[in-house]
Amino acid sequence: MEIIRTADANWKGSLESGHGLVSSHSHVLSEDKYSFGGRTSSGSKETNPEELISASAASCFAMALSKTLGDHDHTAEKLQVRGETTISLRESGPKVTKLSLVVEGLIPDLKEEEFTKIVEETASGCPLVQLLKPGLEELEITSSLVSPTND
Repeated sequence: MEIIRTADANWKGSLESGHGLVSSHSHVLSEDKYSFGGRTSSGSKETNPEELISASAASCFAMALSKTLGDHDHTAEKLQVRGETTISLRESGPKVTKLSLVVEGLIPDLKEEEFTKIVEETASGCPLVQLLKPGLEELEITSSLVSPTND
């Protein structure tokens, strides 16, 4: 079985002064603006490819981790994965150099050492991590178990 997902992007103008609109088939993205200025400015309200990579990698890893936990007879009460994609602006052009995933889990009856092993196992099977890994200079995945809170 194959599953195909689509998104469309358009662009107008030069790299420095132009902008584009990106939309996804699911309409989660619907003509959302992106630009080079938004890509390189930390305070921008526009999306950018690296932010979308971070979101994709984090959400894919959370789903893959849920499956790996199930394979080991565990179910998470909560998983939180933060993705961070680093782009380096070089003379030769921009390059995505690093993907960091910070994984936190609330999983009853699971020890930290076992969680670390399950996270490592997940990294070798997560489709988006495997897609991105060959082009990265660094892949960093850290994990920790968290305690339940009273909220």
